[in-house]
Amino acid sequence: MSEQLPVNRVEMELKQWHSREERFSKLFNFSLSNNRSFLKEKLHHYERIGTKYKDTTNLDERFALQMLKQEKSKILKQLYPNLLVRLVRKLLVAPLIDQIAVRKDVKEEKKNNQSLQEQVQRIGFRDLSDKIEQQIKLGHEQFTIPVSYYINEKERLDHELSFSKDQSGKYQFNGYKTTLQNELKPEENRSHYFKLQEGNSFDTKQAYNLLAGRAVQKEKSWIQLDLNDKEANGNHRIKEFHSGYGYDLEKAVQQLPLKELSNKNGADKLKDSLKQGNRLPVTLIKNGNEHRFYIEANPQFKSVNIYDEHSRKITLSTALGNKTMETVKQIQKTNESHQVNHSKLNGMHIS
Repeated sequence: MSEQLPVNRVEMELKQWHSREERFSKLFNFSLSNNRSFLKEKLHHYERIGTKYKDTTNLDERFALQMLKQEKSKILKQLYPNLLVRLVRKLLVAPLIDQIAVRKDVKEEKKNNQSLQEQVQRIGFRDLSDKIEQQIKLGHEQFTIPVSYYINEKERLDHELSFSKDQSGKYQFNGYKTTLQNELKPEENRSHYFKLQEGNSFDTKQAYNLLAGRAVQKEKSWIQLDLNDKEANGNHRIKEFHSGYGYDLEKAVQQLPLKELSNKNGADKLKDSLKQGNRLPVTLIKNGNEHRFYIEANPQFKSVNIYDEHSRKITLSTALGNKTMETVKQIQKTNESHQVNHSKLNGMHIS
């Protein structure tokens, strides 16, 4: 892979200003080139750039700063034709502006870094502050940060977090592409880009569960990736099951005589975890004995999937063995009785 050339940060900031200038030119009928307020703002912006990168060792940036200095001189003469006024400004005003600009840039960069770090932490990524700060200092219009780790002995998650500058020059966390790598079955490797959406984003655990083929509840809908169908951008198509679809997770779970349903706290934790898309170990009571199985939500078929200790999918009748549904109903009544008694002891009421 060829080494990436250093970024000319001065050039990039000037392009951002010119883009801003073009937008404002389209908004107003008068010319901005002779507008005093606009010229002052332009001069302050150029001085900020000059101060920010004055110690650069990048030759392209140093050359751009020389050109910028000439441009600032022209604007100064246009704003302050009197030589004495320009000298006073150069000796007294400009240094103060420089100090204010430096403090403002440091404060804004720190605030931007903190905001990005909080966002990536909420999604499930830890200890990326230094990497984010390093990338921000490079000044790219956009950048990515790779993160990889093993889920178990055969599965690995490769994440690629994407960031870009907005029109104000601040960096935004846009989302992340996740690839689920199965080292024993490479043909089962899957990728999906999870866009960051206000109040409705998937964290890394949910992303893993979705790529593993399971469903996750968001708001009042269940979301599942169609692993057999992709969109033009390479993302899997999304299957969504709204509340009107009629999936009742509690009813589906109650079909199983589970030890975890014998008390309300255990039942609530089980259902909450299933809503996150997890495949959970459960204890099924069969013929008076406890047996370990694994279950996951299946909204499309309004049921739960059941797996044995070897991760083989089995039917409900297989899991129950010779246990009749009447016995199951009796166990359900016992579980409900336990939950009611537990609630009364805690001063709660089950409606």
